[in-house]
Amino acid sequence: MCEMKSRILRQGWCRKVLLTLLPLVTAAAALGQKTSFETVAPNAVATDEVFRVEYVLNAKPDQFTAPSAFEGFDVLAGPTTSQSQQISVVNGSMTQTFNYTYTYVLQPKAKGHYTIPSASVTVDGKSYTAKEVPIEVVEAEAKPQDAAGGEAKPRGAASIGKDDIMVRAFVDKTNVFKGQLVKVTFKIFTRLNMSGFKSYKFPAFNGFWNQELSLDGTKWQRETVDGKIYDSRVLGEYLLCPQQAGELYIEKFEATVVAQIVTQTKHQSMIDEFFSGGAHVEEVTKTVSTAPVKITVKELPSGAPAGFSGAVGKFTMTAEPASTQLAANSAGTFTVRISGSGNLPLIHAPKLTFPSSFEQYNVKTTESLRYTSSGINGYRQFEFPFIARAEGDYRLDPVGFSYFDPEQIKYVTLASEAYNLSILPDSTGSGAVSQGVVSGLNKEDIKILGQDIRFIKIGSAGFFSRRALLIGSPLYYVLIFLLVALAVVSYIYLRKHIRENQNSVLVRNKKANKVALARFKAAAGHMEAGSQRAFYEEMLRALWGYMSDKLNIPVSNLTKDNIREGLAKRRIPADQIARFIDIISECEYAQYSPSASGQMQEVYAGAVKIISKFESVIKR
Repeated sequence: MCEMKSRILRQGWCRKVLLTLLPLVTAAAALGQKTSFETVAPNAVATDEVFRVEYVLNAKPDQFTAPSAFEGFDVLAGPTTSQSQQISVVNGSMTQTFNYTYTYVLQPKAKGHYTIPSASVTVDGKSYTAKEVPIEVVEAEAKPQDAAGGEAKPRGAASIGKDDIMVRAFVDKTNVFKGQLVKVTFKIFTRLNMSGFKSYKFPAFNGFWNQELSLDGTKWQRETVDGKIYDSRVLGEYLLCPQQAGELYIEKFEATVVAQIVTQTKHQSMIDEFFSGGAHVEEVTKTVSTAPVKITVKELPSGAPAGFSGAVGKFTMTAEPASTQLAANSAGTFTVRISGSGNLPLIHAPKLTFPSSFEQYNVKTTESLRYTSSGINGYRQFEFPFIARAEGDYRLDPVGFSYFDPEQIKYVTLASEAYNLSILPDSTGSGAVSQGVVSGLNKEDIKILGQDIRFIKIGSAGFFSRRALLIGSPLYYVLIFLLVALAVVSYIYLRKHIRENQNSVLVRNKKANKVALARFKAAAGHMEAGSQRAFYEEMLRALWGYMSDKLNIPVSNLTKDNIREGLAKRRIPADQIARFIDIISECEYAQYSPSASGQMQEVYAGAVKIISKFESVIKR
């Protein structure tokens, strides 16, 4: 009894301590959170649309100052206040999140361009202001084709209007110099509910070096196009670098989308009509594409500096040796770093000339690049390793680097300072000995050749007698015969290997399975990480690439019909062809389908199995 009473007292004491410390811990967690106050509102609405404007704060406010007025809008409700609080502890580290939201319900008075005004709050005596947000009001349509509440069509008559779903390509520049970066963005615009994509194919970007940009965090947003409101989303974004002058074209981007259309349904009873609403949702497919985009690429101006190698952008350069003093026969490095923005991945190492007594080795290149919507930023670093063989004082001439600045339309040449290197005798004293042996010659005049004697054996010679010579013996002729036979076999094998390598179709055919397996391995990694979109993208690259190599058809010209025809010619069973096409369609559809995450294992296993079957049939 006494023990139970003691346990109860201890539990009560611990509870009091926790209740006392909890506000202190909560306040400490909140101190590490940066305060933000933002305005959340759509950027386009219709005249008959009722919408919400939210002012969101991630801290506890002392006072909220509402906007003075919403010009051009009727305030139907607000401000209404909602709040939430979340505390999480991970590895002993506590974080706390507050959210205070002030909501207004508005309706436009007339079409036009307006501004959602700012609001302000005070937190711990400090004032924060949410930014103003521009908003466009467009005329409402009488009969919008909208799956969420538009006019329902008769059952079986569902169709997608010409302007209901569109894809467009946007470029930030259409007139550039050769080597100047261009950003292209592919966006989809829809006024209907979309359930996904059946297929889509980005251009091949012929004539351009290209780099795909990451689309992490892209969301649907509202935009107006030709006075109509659309939901839009970025599907792909690339940085392009033209490799030749003239008129280049970004080929069309094509996508087959699946939209949901409300159609009228005939019911047998009033009960069915009451519960179903008298409507049915049909899925309709449509293929949409962008128009080719012309990019005019100008040749770089004449008069380029001698060291110019095609760099275009804005750059800086640093160049220096790791040390200006080292011992003879020891290694050193000279590092050149080129930083800035432009076509950095295509920049080559500048020319660096060492004294003749220095042995120079292959240049080591490292880089740190960031691919963003604003371009390519970062640096490329070139390390020139060398060995100084002879002692003395040497001068390294300045390193030069030239680039073209498209904004100033001129060439810019950067140059480092000259460096003096002091080469001391090495620890063995060989540098001093060489100077004494070859008198009257400068060390730069002495070249160490590959045939020079590197080592002389000292001490007594170890002579021994040989009773029988190999030359002329039976073993000698056997070895000669084996060497000749080996040479003939090697010659035949090499000739066959060269012929096969010259046959690009045969090489691609043989390597198709190896390349596909490598991509399947990458897809498996995405599957284990739970990255659905990356998994299906890698699976599509593997499947399309495999068929391109096996059928000798470029990926840009490859279609499902081409695959069916090519596989049929190679006597692949019809059920296997259909299964392969189904897997491609499942991958294309599942990229944007939230419910497809659980199908990754099934799709992966099916793809590996069908490719294995193809390999057993398609030998050439």
